[in-house]
Amino acid sequence: MTEIKIGGRVVPLSYSTYEMIEIQRQIGCTAFELKDEVFGIKAEEDENDPNADPKISINVVSDPDRLEKMGRLIAILGNAGLEEKGEKPDLTVKWILRNMKPALILGYAIATMAEITEGNMMEVKTDENGPVDETLEAEQAKKPEGN
Repeated sequence: MTEIKIGGRVVPLSYSTYEMIEIQRQIGCTAFELKDEVFGIKAEEDENDPNADPKISINVVSDPDRLEKMGRLIAILGNAGLEEKGEKPDLTVKWILRNMKPALILGYAIATMAEITEGNMMEVKTDENGPVDETLEAEQAKKPEGN
């Protein structure tokens, strides 16, 4: 669970399928579209050197709609994190935007993206034979022997 500090308060971020649905309802895009809709991520190729890695930029600060969506995204993930920790999920978009330090907006964006990336990772463990899907393994364990 990723944590950010806003307004002197540590806000744990949590992302699951439930939050994915809330993002679709409240922000109007899928989690995979957040890079465009909220963060304004662009990859620019170097015309002079086609083999160079693209230059990545995040353009959330200069767009008030993106900033508002980022506040909403942090509220969704932050309230989920608070619930997971047994705390009251009382974050509002207005409180978040009022308490976010403008100089730290990029940091908030990176932390939020990290939590979403972590939430999208498959639960896999490895054994001596390679990767094992924990979800599939749990389902197999529930089946009676011989089935």
